Amino acid sequence: MSYYLNRSISYFDSEAKIFILKSVSPNISLILLAAGESSRLGSPKQLLPYNGKTLLQHSIDLSQRLGLDTFLVLGAFKDEILEHITIRETKVAINDEWSEGLASSIRCGLQEVVRNNPDTEAILLVLCDQPFLTDDILSQMIEKYYKAEQPIIHCDYGDVSGPPTLFHKTLFPYLMELKGSQGAKKVVDMFLDKVVYVDFPKGKWDVDTQSDYQQLLKSGNHI
Repeated sequence: MSYYLNRSISYFDSEAKIFILKSVSPNISLILLAAGESSRLGSPKQLLPYNGKTLLQHSIDLSQRLGLDTFLVLGAFKDEILEHITIRETKVAINDEWSEGLASSIRCGLQEVVRNNPDTEAILLVLCDQPFLTDDILSQMIEKYYKAEQPIIHCDYGDVSGPPTLFHKTLFPYLMELKGSQGAKKVVDMFLDKVVYVDFPKGKWDVDTQSDYQQLLKSGNHI
């Protein structure tokens, strides 16, 4: 374990945190799930503007700042989305089975990670519609992964829990067995005694409907 992780990352400023994480997490890959059709919203949520950029671009930029090997899973609206985002070093995986549900995107992303980086030790599963996700939250998750030495790092919203979630490679087979609308929470619930949590109270803010989006805009909250 790195010298730096023998003391809390919170001790360092944001630029130092990013430098440290880039040096100690070369084998953690990030899978950004953005293949859904946003059926309840009526338009691609990935491209909704907020704080000067799209929701998806916000997530891409987070992963780039942390220097994580990033795999963007696209499906519905893939061509439109690719025209409106800057992917830089991000790898794109196309999920042709996106209509099956979230599980197909998790499997697609994980297959691409293993194919491109067989030495991957762990993955971070991130959604594209959590506007209050920050690099600090992701940094805390990676720090807890190294310090707690548990295979799952999950986010605590307060009354419920949810993504982002980090999984050690020993759990990859369970993720590959997910079907239909099943999300990674199914695997989390299978191993509750192996879960460490990071506080992320604003994680419950996501965007599924026009009402959700309007409430977000009216809230005055900023990333």
